[in-house]
This record gives sequence, structure tokens and C-alpha cells, in this order.
Amino acid sequence: MATVATPELRAAPPAAPGLGARLSALLSEPRKAVCAAVLVLVASSGWDALGDPDVWWHLRLGRWIVAAHAVPGTELFSYTGQGNQLVAHEWLSDAVFAALASAGGLFLVTLAMAAVAWSGFVAVALRARARRAGPLAIAIGLVLAAKAAEPVLGTRPQVFTVVLLAWSLWLADSYLRSGGRRRWLLPLVFVVWANLHAGFIAGLGFLALLVAVEAIKRRFQIGEAAPAERIRALAVAIGASAVAACLNPAGPLLYRFALSTSAGEGSKQIIEWQSPNFHDPAMWALLALLVTFVLLPALGGRLDLRDAALAAAGAAMALMAVRYTAICAVVVAPAWIAMAGDAARHRLGGAATRTHNRPAKPMSVMAGAVVVAAGFATLAYTGSRAFAAASPAGVAAVYPACAADVLSRSPTPQRVFSAYASAGYVIDKVWPKATVYEYGESISLGTTVFNDYQRIAAGAQSAASALQLLDQSGTTAVLYPRGDLTAQLETRSDWTRLVDDHGMLLYARGDASWAAGARC
Repeated sequence: MATVATPELRAAPPAAPGLGARLSALLSEPRKAVCAAVLVLVASSGWDALGDPDVWWHLRLGRWIVAAHAVPGTELFSYTGQGNQLVAHEWLSDAVFAALASAGGLFLVTLAMAAVAWSGFVAVALRARARRAGPLAIAIGLVLAAKAAEPVLGTRPQVFTVVLLAWSLWLADSYLRSGGRRRWLLPLVFVVWANLHAGFIAGLGFLALLVAVEAIKRRFQIGEAAPAERIRALAVAIGASAVAACLNPAGPLLYRFALSTSAGEGSKQIIEWQSPNFHDPAMWALLALLVTFVLLPALGGRLDLRDAALAAAGAAMALMAVRYTAICAVVVAPAWIAMAGDAARHRLGGAATRTHNRPAKPMSVMAGAVVVAAGFATLAYTGSRAFAAASPAGVAAVYPACAADVLSRSPTPQRVFSAYASAGYVIDKVWPKATVYEYGESISLGTTVFNDYQRIAAGAQSAASALQLLDQSGTTAVLYPRGDLTAQLETRSDWTRLVDDHGMLLYARGDASWAAGARC
């Protein structure tokens, strides 16, 4: 009798857990809930509306670029540098800032840059997770990295460099680990990066170092090394990225600008270009990150040669200048987190990472939900403070809004000597009716102008004195806090005090009848 073959009965594959089940599993694990809360909370580290006074001239330059459909090649805003060459290496950032501000004011710029900075910490967490770090180690490392980076985050184009470096390293790491075509995203990243900020050259340097160390590991059989073909392929992608970065208004000359800027600006007494002062509490998180990084191997942390080389380069940059502390944080943190997890496992045994596949208890889920909600609540509070700071009243409390309004009434263009921190604000609110002596884009102005600015600001009385330098430069207005300089102006009959804008005194030379009746 013929038999009929029946298809083999196979068990259906288990259905993937739904969103609710995944959320419940996350909240029921205390370590994961804490990690999720911290990942939300670190977004507040970049939520700073007024921390960088350069945001104002970036906004003004961005509006000029958008209106002119061009990138300026000569200095626009300073009367001491008119006609000087200007390398607008942040032109795309400026245009983005201007577009955001036109849509939602300074707060939208603040919100967008906080989101950009937060994505960099996501990249840090992903790199740490790929090193098999646990959620608690990731949470602690993110807090430390965010606090170390916080002083130089906010509404500034260099945040793009920090974030794109974090994601470029993630791309390189993940390609060396699992291959694929993702390495070809790097040239696209660098085309954008080279137009956002000249810090792209640091990204190329870190990637080249990564490939070089990985090749050394492969050649001398040091630890676990990536396959040789992936190392070569990544090197080719980095070379293509270096070529792609030339697609910017300055072309290949942007490399020379980027390399020369650090040395030139470092010679000026600008805080962010100086070595960090570890007596300053704002630098303590960086100090803790670096010191503990050195100590963790002795506590059981395993440090790969590649991570050691990248961390050494990041630490060297941070010790050279404050502005590089955020770069150091995103470079060092993934290896720090991985070593912290190793040290915890070494000290506590398997208990540090043991997980249990058991149903989530309602009380555990509720506790996890409270922890995550606390993270969101703290972020909302920080956001409300940023919103208040970015409001007209908040800005006027920090910047001389009233004095700028008085300057705008002048029937003739004014050459304004202003405090370094408020010059960008004067540019944003008054230019082209007013140009300034010195401002944040001091690269195009040179060292001599900056040194003269310092003598004037200090009220120098020896030759060349502050008043002589003001005369020589053709300065027609001074906006500066009460001090030695303003005391000398009070003695001169050719200078008239116009207003006192909460401690910022505005003076005009010669006929000041146009400001009659002005009040602040």
C-alpha cells in the first residue's frame, strides 16, 4: 500500500519580544535602568545657551553666508583686520546656526547642539558595549566623560568635531570587528566635517593612529588583532577621507590652516587655548578620568594596545589645551568603561555581571521607571534653565543689550573697542553699523592686535598706552566694564560716557548728541 509523505512538523521560531516586553525587561534590571537614566541625563551636559560668547558672531556670519550665498574670504567684523584673509572653516556650522536661530531663536540652536553632543555620548556607550562592558560601568563612565567634556560643550561649532570623532571611531571599530561596507561612510563624514570645523584633521590623526597600531599588533602578534585585509581596507577608506576633506572653500589649504592654528592661538592668553588648570573645579572630572585610567589596569582592567595609544593621544591633547578636553573624554571613555567593568568582575567575581532570566517583578519595574523618570525630570529642569537663559531677558542679564541698542542709533559707523566676551554680541546686534577691535575669530587678526587689545583692556599707561592705542586705531566707541580703562576715559574731554548697562560702560568719542537721553 502506498504511503503518503507528510511534511515534517517543525516548531515555529519564538516570536521576538515586543516593545512593551523589552521596556519591562529594561526597567526590571536596576543596572540597566540606571544606565538608561544616565544616558538621558548626559544630554544636559551640552545644554548651555550662553556659555560660549562666540555664538553671536557665528550667528551673524551665518546670516551673511545665507544671504550672500557665498563664503567670505576676508575679515568682515573687525576694523583692526579689515582686508585680512579669513579662512571661514566653520562656514557650514555658521549657516546651520543661523537657520536654526531664524526658525526658533537661540534656544533652538541650544537644543540642537545639545542633541548633537548627546549623540556623541551614545557613540561612546556603543563602543564601550562592544567591549563587553556592563550597564553600570557604562553609566559611571558616561557621567565622568560628560562632566569632563561639559566645560567646552554648548553652542559652538567644535562640538561637531567631538561628536564626529566619536562616531568615526565607532565606524572604524565596528568595521575592524565585523567588516562590511560601513568604512565607506567615512569619506562622506569627512566631506561634511571639513566644512563644519577644521578639527577634522584631529579625526584623521586618530584614525591613522588606530590603523597604525592595529597593523603593529598584527605584525608582531600582540593581543587580538583585526584581519589584515580589514586593516588595509580601512587604511584606504581613511586615505579617501583625507582627499574628500579637500572639498571645502579653502581646498587643501585648509590642512595648513588647521595645523598652524593651534600654535598661533596657543601663544595668546586665551583660556581655552591654555593647559587646563586643575585647581579649577571644572577640570576635576578630567583629572579623575585620566588618573583612574592609569590606575584601572592595576585593578584588573585589560587595556588593548590600540586603546592605550588612542588614550595617550587624547590625554596629550587635553593637557595641551582646555578646548581639547571633550575630545579626550570621548576617546578615553570607552576603554575606561571596559577596564572598569573588568576591574569590577575581577574584584567581585561573576556577581558583577550575572543576569537572571526570570519574569520582571512589578516592584522592580516600578523602581526602574522611577529612576528613568528622574533622568527625564532632571533633563527637563536643565532644559527650562537653558530656555530662560536664551530668552531676551536672560540674554540681557548677561550681555549689554541696552548699550548695543544705543550704538545702533548712531548715524555714522562706529569702531567699538569692546570686551572680548561681548564683542561677538555687538557684531550680531549692530554690525555693519559697528565693527569691533578684537573678537573670537582672532586668527585672522593676528597676535599683534590681540596683544594691543590686552594692553588697552588693562588700561596700560606706559607707552604705548591704552589711550594712545585707541587713538592710533581710530576707535570711536568703548564698551567695557568699569575699571582702569574707563577711569582714564573719564578724564578725557573728548570721550563722553553714554550709558551704564549693568556695569558695562559705553563711551563715544567726539559729538555724542545722537545718544542724548539714552537710558539703561
